[in-house]
Order: sequence, then structure tokens, then C-alpha cells
Amino acid sequence: MYGRMLADGRCVVPDLPMARVGLRNASDAGMAEAQVALTEMMINGRGGLREAEAALALFEAGADQGHSGAMFALGALHAGGHDLPDDRAAAELGHGPAPLMLGRYLAGGVTGQPEARAWLERVAAQGIAEAQDDLATLPSPVAQ
Repeated sequence: MYGRMLADGRCVVPDLPMARVGLRNASDAGMAEAQVALTEMMINGRGGLREAEAALALFEAGADQGHSGAMFALGALHAGGHDLPDDRAAAELGHGPAPLMLGRYLAGGVTGQPEARAWLERVAAQGIAEAQDDLATLPSPVAQ
């Protein structure tokens, strides 16, 4: 928690390098929240150097512990042109915007419109207007 406080400047003067130290200690102890927070700093270069490979390993460790935020981040890394296969775990668990992003990703032609439509319909059924807007841009399904 102290590492997060230092990173965010909550009730203390922000100190990103020390935030990394605190988060690293908690991460090394196996705390998934710390692994994810540290990894985000490592990806963005906050408080130190960018460490993409080490960050990927920490996201995987957090995902292995069932942390949906880590799964979401892994999916984004896998879908972000980093020569990694796609990862749908966060979307399948319903993590925040993950199903919407997966639907958009699929609509872009990765595996085709039918799968994109299924994901976007799933999100739209939850009342998310953006998904309905995205569905409206897809071609009508071909009748069989």
C-alpha cells in the first residue's frame, strides 16, 4: 500500500523510484496487486527504466494468481503488435472493458466479424452503449 501511496502521491510527496522499491518488495512476496502496479510502472517507465520483458513476466505471475487486471494487461500486450499471441482470459472473465476491446479487436479483421459480433452483443446486453454503437458499424450477418 505504501508503494501505491508513493506512486500516486496519496498523503505523501510522490516518489516514483521509492514507489518501485516498495512495490518490488511486495511483488517479490507474491502480492498480485503489487505485481500489477509495479508492472504498469515498468511498462511506462515511471520511476525508472522501461523493463518490458520483466514486466511481462510479472503480468503473467499476477494473471496466474487470477488477477483480472493482469489478464487484461496481458491481453492488451498480446494484441498490441508485440509479436505475442492474443490472450482472451480477461474478456472471458468479464474484466471491465476487456470484452468490448476484444470485440473491437476482432472486428478489425483478426478472426472475422461473426466472433466480433458475439463479443459485442455480450457487452451490449450489459447495457454498454459503446458496444451497441460498434455493432451498428458491423455488416449484417449473412443468413444461412
